[in-house]
Amino acid sequence: MYAQLNEQLSTGSYQSMAYITNKCMIPDSFTLGSIMKAFVRGSSLMKVIQIHGFIIQLGYESHNVLIGSLIDAYAKCGSVRIAYRIYKSMLKKDTIACTTLITGYAREGTYSKDAFDLFNEIHQMHMGVDNVILCSMLSICANTASLDLGRQIHALVLKCQSKHDVAMGNTLIDMYSKSGEIEDAKQVFNEMEQKNVISWTSLIAGYGKHGYGHKAIALYKKMECEGLKPNDVTFLTFLFACSHAGLTTEASECFNNMVGKYNILPRAEHYSCMVDVFAHGGQLEEAYILIQKMNIKPNASLWGAILGACNIYGDMSLGEVVA
Repeated sequence: MYAQLNEQLSTGSYQSMAYITNKCMIPDSFTLGSIMKAFVRGSSLMKVIQIHGFIIQLGYESHNVLIGSLIDAYAKCGSVRIAYRIYKSMLKKDTIACTTLITGYAREGTYSKDAFDLFNEIHQMHMGVDNVILCSMLSICANTASLDLGRQIHALVLKCQSKHDVAMGNTLIDMYSKSGEIEDAKQVFNEMEQKNVISWTSLIAGYGKHGYGHKAIALYKKMECEGLKPNDVTFLTFLFACSHAGLTTEASECFNNMVGKYNILPRAEHYSCMVDVFAHGGQLEEAYILIQKMNIKPNASLWGAILGACNIYGDMSLGEVVA
């Protein structure tokens, strides 16, 4: 019978639960843990509530591993408040539950105060913190402009490890870049022993956001020389940097390389950046031609950008065509 159960586990968690119920089987916490892992991969809130009730009926609500999976499932369904209530009901809180909840807060992006309170609670309980918690907290700091706390967490990281791994380094670059501390972001980048495309892209994005277009271009070229293949996000950050710095020629070259050299299909965001570059540079005909050649239907914001530029540069004839 347990061989049949294992087969059911591979087909989907909801079916597994129904199978267990129909066969009048009483699964142990390990079996339920396997089902919960399947649930976390993608399920509706209603299904998570159903298996939550199943766990309570079987008396497993005190099993921390199961409860940690339940917190994760609720958080990934967007029900962070329910996840928090389950966490608070735990008699003995552990690092896994804390990590899962803070990661949920970071994913949602609207629970920064709750995340900060939980992080303080972890310290008060003298729990160990792992890289997942620290990276999640740094992401929250980046999105809430909490530079002081971000620096404190960075100091805590340095106490635990002299060198940053790729995930931690990328998160620190993002945090410092979004906080406007580009030199700190650059220092973290330079100190990383290993880098991936996200590392380079994050610093390029930081340069672009704060008006260092030429530095963004130089870093992009260095990335290519290192043999790394840029992705669609890299090109988007590069085009954004060119747009803010008014670098029309460089943006056109980048866009052509993306399509011709790397065979990356432009998204609406890429086209929007290019139209913005052309419009700010007064190259309205080029912007109009680009929109006509798009492989996707142009949205209202693209036409609005050209119309606005037509008004600025007094090109009424093109403005009438676009309108």
